[in-house]
This record gives sequence, C-alpha cells and structure tokens, in this order.
Amino acid sequence: MIVIDSSVLVMYFTRELGWEKARAIILRGGVTVDLAVKEVTNALWKKVRRGEMPLEYASLIIADLLQGNVVKIVGQEPLLLEALEVAVEEGITVYDALFIVLARRLSYPLATADKNQAEAARKLGIQAVLL
Repeated sequence: MIVIDSSVLVMYFTRELGWEKARAIILRGGVTVDLAVKEVTNALWKKVRRGEMPLEYASLIIADLLQGNVVKIVGQEPLLLEALEVAVEEGITVYDALFIVLARRLSYPLATADKNQAEAARKLGIQAVLL
C-alpha cells in the first residue's frame, strides 16, 4: 500500500506526462486523504472550463473516486493538528502535510508529483516516490 497525493491522481486521470507511472502506483493499492477528492475535482473543473475534457467524463472520474473504486479514502479531521505542526515545521502547506501525516501514521510511502512535498516527507523519514 501507498499514500497517494492529489497530484498523482490528477496526473493519472488527465493523462498528464508520467501518467503511466501514476497508474502503476495506483494499481498497487493506495489510500488518500478525502481532501484529494476536492483537489482532483477542482483540477477537473479547470480542464472542463478550458474545453480539455467533457463534464460527463469529469463527473465519472469523481463518482469513481467517491465510491472508493480507485483508492481508499481517509477522513482528514484526525490528521489536521499534526498536519498543522508538520506544515509549520517544514514550511509547506497544510494540504501537503495531510498526506505526509497519513503516510507517517500508516507507515506507508508517499507518492507525489510535488518536489517540495517529497523533500519534506523524506526529512521526516518517510519514503517518498516522486513522479
């Protein structure tokens, strides 16, 4: 199992550069924070608005995420206080820290496309896979 950041999910669903690696990671079995659903939805909204993706396709992706068909989804509330501490200590956003905290609590590696997030995770002793 692996903790999957929103950036990896967006990469996979929108077939961005490196999406094949994202797919391989997702197929291994993953878990994410419920915040990822909102972040992916927002990224898809942008694609729909720019005419890069039909609304129907974006809606199917979100429905799959919500049903847990892609990754297991964990609530963020129990992670927030620790995420705040990590964010302050490491100089990253609370959003990014949530995924790091989940990885630390579960003793799973973190998959991300965010270099700063990966570096912060590694500083905390968490294996980070940077796509």
